[in-house]
Amino acid sequence: MVAVNQLRIQTRGKAMEAQRTLDDAFRDSERERVRKVYSKARPGKDDGFISADDLVTWWMQEIEESSGCCAYCGTSIMLIRALIGANKLEVRKIGYGYRGPNLELEQKDPHRGYTRDNCDLASYYCNNDKSYIYGEHEYRKFFGRAKRLHFEHLAEQLTARSGADH
Repeated sequence: MVAVNQLRIQTRGKAMEAQRTLDDAFRDSERERVRKVYSKARPGKDDGFISADDLVTWWMQEIEESSGCCAYCGTSIMLIRALIGANKLEVRKIGYGYRGPNLELEQKDPHRGYTRDNCDLASYYCNNDKSYIYGEHEYRKFFGRAKRLHFEHLAEQLTARSGADH
């Protein structure tokens, strides 16, 4: 029984690690998506983004540093996409696509604007929950962990289901 549980833990870990992998195709599509979505954004003041290209450069650095994980819950966007694909998470249709399968530009403090030191990349699910109600530290402390646990629970259901299929 212990060996079976160890195997389940290892399999779950490998499945979750595979979901974290960011490949070149993801990076290329993310660059194009960010440039397109934020091309009409106005440059920020002070320490803001001077152009769409400036924002894309910052964004891609953040993607690499975070391994594509949400700043609040720490969940990989690749895992979130897998959960969406398995109908475990809902997306929201908007004018230019969907909210859910991509990280979003998040203001840590909504009263300070879109500046380098006030922005992070967050999942739609955390960004939407946090909104203008919570500060970054409060949300991360009280809600980020719960959100991550929920995503992990959903991922375990996927792993258990795929194990039952074999």
